[in-house]
Amino acid sequence: MKFEIQQEEFQKALDLVVNVVPAKTPMPILTCVLMEIVGDRLSLSATNLENSIVTSTDQITVKTEGKIAVPAGKLVPFVRSLRPGKVSVSTKDQDIQVVGGKTRLTEKTMKADEYPALKPLKEKNGFAVDGRILVDMINDTSYAVSRDETRPALMGILWEIRATELNLVATDAHRLALSKKAMSWDAPGDKDLIVRTSGLRHLPKIVAAMAENDEGGHPITIFMSDNQLSFLCGDTILHVQILEGPFPDYHAVIPSDNDKDLTVDKASLIQAIRRVSITADRMSSQIRLGIEAGRMELSARGTDGSQSEDELEISYDGEPLEIGFNYTYLVDILKNIRTESVTLSLRDAQSAALLRPVGDAGEETGVLCLLMPLRLAGE
Repeated sequence: MKFEIQQEEFQKALDLVVNVVPAKTPMPILTCVLMEIVGDRLSLSATNLENSIVTSTDQITVKTEGKIAVPAGKLVPFVRSLRPGKVSVSTKDQDIQVVGGKTRLTEKTMKADEYPALKPLKEKNGFAVDGRILVDMINDTSYAVSRDETRPALMGILWEIRATELNLVATDAHRLALSKKAMSWDAPGDKDLIVRTSGLRHLPKIVAAMAENDEGGHPITIFMSDNQLSFLCGDTILHVQILEGPFPDYHAVIPSDNDKDLTVDKASLIQAIRRVSITADRMSSQIRLGIEAGRMELSARGTDGSQSEDELEISYDGEPLEIGFNYTYLVDILKNIRTESVTLSLRDAQSAALLRPVGDAGEETGVLCLLMPLRLAGE
């Protein structure tokens, strides 16, 4: 293999695939980036056997075709360190040589035929969507997935694919995030899939790179197979593993009779929570919200007797209510709401709270967050 490429183009391609290279693995070949030249096109691939990324470019000058597996640990930081300009890449026996100006790297490669084969796309069953919509929906929900490896289904995001709608749902049993969006697409019937979150988190970067390349906006094509969901984004393909279920019946836990609604400025609420949480008990992370007409009082008490209080102006004219929350979960939800105001819907101190973003014109955004309360200390 022998080719020339601009440093910026090479780095951009490597940066897209390297994030799925595992830091630790019993299979040394997975620490590599697979590089292949066929015709006038360079393809770079990486996988951790759960998620895979393949990207390609024709912005190269090909001298000789070939296929090699290069350890990413030295190749990627070396290419990032090079000055802008032409980079020459060549192989001889089991060595690869990368040259930029007077800077040179020589590295041992591994056998390309030992690299796991990636499934090709079934081009006939794809359906298109605006990548920005998916990125927003993933960001609206991914923070709520579970980290409990004993419940693998909760480590993924539920995709409810419908003819005219897409719903994404994530939960860790303490909180839940739901994002709904009306769709105009050619989805092949109703499908419910649990998609691995770690793979979906690569999509925002890929969509952003596609936009930088000015590839006609943000259209991506989704392909479904038995065990993976694939996204074709310009010159890049992301393969994400589908997890086995079942996923909990989330409809059953969303209350329909929360009748106490308040609206508050999101940034002010986050700041107040952070101030009072300084004295919160480190085991429970509990803060108390005292809600009455026009105001919210926030307080926290530590086991050492320390306590803190703060007060916010809110839009509320209902009955007084006190409720406790884990402040870390509450802040996580608020940070991932993309509007300036948020509505909290409550019933009582023992029932789940619902949080909804408030659009600039007060419109529904399709995003709903649920947070389970904590029993107030002393009760």
